[in-house]
Amino acid sequence: MIKNKNILITGGNSGIGLFAIINLLKKKNNLYVVIKCELRKNEFLKTIEKYFDKNYLSKYLNIIENCDLSNLENIKKIKDYFISKKIFLDVFVLNAGLQYTGSFYPKVSKQGIELTFAVNHLAHFYLVNLLKDLVRDKEESRIIITSSDVHDPKSPGGNIGKKAGLNNLVDFRKKVTGQFLNFNADESYKNSKLCNILFAKELAKKLKISSSKISVITWAPGLVIPNDDSGFFRYSKRFNLFGYLIFSKIAKNILGISESLENAGKILSQIVLDSNLNNVGFIYLSNKLIDRKKHKLVESNVSDEANSDELASKLWILSEEICRSFGFVTLNI
Repeated sequence: MIKNKNILITGGNSGIGLFAIINLLKKKNNLYVVIKCELRKNEFLKTIEKYFDKNYLSKYLNIIENCDLSNLENIKKIKDYFISKKIFLDVFVLNAGLQYTGSFYPKVSKQGIELTFAVNHLAHFYLVNLLKDLVRDKEESRIIITSSDVHDPKSPGGNIGKKAGLNNLVDFRKKVTGQFLNFNADESYKNSKLCNILFAKELAKKLKISSSKISVITWAPGLVIPNDDSGFFRYSKRFNLFGYLIFSKIAKNILGISESLENAGKILSQIVLDSNLNNVGFIYLSNKLIDRKKHKLVESNVSDEANSDELASKLWILSEEICRSFGFVTLNI
């Protein structure tokens, strides 16, 4: 049994992240969970205390609270937390993500950045830049980023509605800050998942240059539909509740194409601990539908655009520039 790893996770208070945490706690790992606000923390604790007693949780569960990732000011709070406690990490699980498909207007962060890009990509980019030196440089260490197959316009899901496409970053900064050119919430989500992979590839390249043993793993959980109002679809349901209910019923009960939260969380916990993923550099894993209500995690190819080293480098530079424009200086990984 692998235990006693120090694991930082974002997006862990509900959905896939919650069930990953439950599995990781069972194996006596030390979890550091970033939570947005008091309400989310209380809901999280109410759920997690159904699985573990409070004494056990006090030993293995640590909450970094009131930390809204959309606000870049909060990222330094996470770094200060670990430095003050002199804690080094084995694994980053960058799982936080949102989408609000159906909205006609952009939501924005405190810095005025389109919210999907701010949370799904930029917060994690800045977090890794600030905390990379706190990750132990060992073969079993890893940075895991939850992406999606919808980054690929040729994938099921990715080929429905507006498709992902960064257009070589032409006017992309205007799409995510300030003018929000031709805003489309569905496209923004798909593009953020494309950014996840490009960021991961460039990060892996930089780590390799510095002879680091840390792996960078991106993965796609498949179509995961929760049974309650928590988790990933909580924003989208507000814009089209009837459409969502019909879609989820067909996907789950008739077509059998969706994955359960419990299984997706279990898969994420396995990615955290699997020794076969030691020192792999970069890898993209996808939880593919292989039969009705049956999925399998397999190494997969990314889209043509996600495979562009030049685009990955340009996105890294642009992300640095956006952070710097708001006074948040990144480090030279």
